[in-house]
Amino acid sequence: MTPLISIAIPTHNRARYAVHAIRSILALRCPELELVVSDTSDNAELLERLQGQGSLDDARLRYERPAQALDMNGNHNAVLERCRGRYVCLIGDDDTVTADLPLAARWAAERGVQVLVPNTVASYFWPDFRSSKLGLAHAGRLYFGKDLNAAVSRSDSRTALQQALRGAAQGTDGLPKLYHGLVRRDLLEELKRRSGQYVHGSSPDMSAAVALSLVCPEFVSINYPLTVPGGSGGSNTGRSAMNQHRGRMGEDSQTKAFVNHGWSLGVPRYFAVETVWAHAALDTLKVLAPAHLGEFNFARLIAACRLNHPQSVAENLQAEQEAGRVLGVSDASWAQQLHREEKALRREARMRLLRRLLRPTVSGGRPFVPDLGNIAEVAEPLGLQLQKLGLDWAHAESCLNTALN
Repeated sequence: MTPLISIAIPTHNRARYAVHAIRSILALRCPELELVVSDTSDNAELLERLQGQGSLDDARLRYERPAQALDMNGNHNAVLERCRGRYVCLIGDDDTVTADLPLAARWAAERGVQVLVPNTVASYFWPDFRSSKLGLAHAGRLYFGKDLNAAVSRSDSRTALQQALRGAAQGTDGLPKLYHGLVRRDLLEELKRRSGQYVHGSSPDMSAAVALSLVCPEFVSINYPLTVPGGSGGSNTGRSAMNQHRGRMGEDSQTKAFVNHGWSLGVPRYFAVETVWAHAALDTLKVLAPAHLGEFNFARLIAACRLNHPQSVAENLQAEQEAGRVLGVSDASWAQQLHREEKALRREARMRLLRRLLRPTVSGGRPFVPDLGNIAEVAEPLGLQLQKLGLDWAHAESCLNTALN
């Protein structure tokens, strides 16, 4: 029997998180669900812990250990290859999904919806999550967004992609998503048919978002929790919070495969949030829709890198010169574009700081539940918060149906 939904988790040397993420998903009483885990760890810790808690006895779990060495991109492609469900949801090994996700997949199948994106209105920080400014203040907390209200929107994918490229692809918000999204599997198979694999470049979540924009005419978004992102100390989120999400290309699993080939001209040659997002977007466009490469805002990218990584003078300058040549603009025009984007970014940073100063608490005014030990503990407090707000899947489904009618 073909499962209704496949939840895909690639993992590597992070058993302390993944074992709880897997347990939380298998706790859902849904026979139409399959959980596919691709584990490229250097040891058998996760396997042993899954055996110890009895997870391997659940027929819905497809636990795989690839025989060959795979980088991050390869592991994401491997786990997606093994998914059999009509819909696929990709999450990280420190994340989880809610009991309403299979219900949403059933609704999407009945309404012919290709991509459903649950906006992030609930998020969890593991006990080891630490930030450079606030230390462990967020640790163990489940936060709820102020926009947890089941509001629905329909978006044109082409317009969404244009907006993302104008912003130098600095985030997947506003795009159709596979990572923490719900995607019909035939769309993914179309991507593989056209390009040989599901995701490209150094950021699988960005690659999938850009690629889906090219094959899906529109998508639906809802402010309702179908997944819960987790921020752990060992994740990219945790590294960013500690200002450690930056390094040499050859020293990080996301970028070392591109040291000698495949890195995009005009993107600074170091590992950082800004560079991996840009590289993945450009690499995906290169193989799927090269005509759209000219829409990418290199000035925005270079300005962001100069502001956020001023220590990387040589790399930023090299990328700046490369981008100028790629665009074929005069030195004067290119300098004006960079100045304009840098000025805009500084203004946006001031506005973010002002908004934060208006909400001086650690939570920024968001409601939260403290002292949760792992991602498997979020289901009950999340359910209570939804009940408090008068929300449930029946209400969310009604909002979705109204938006589509």
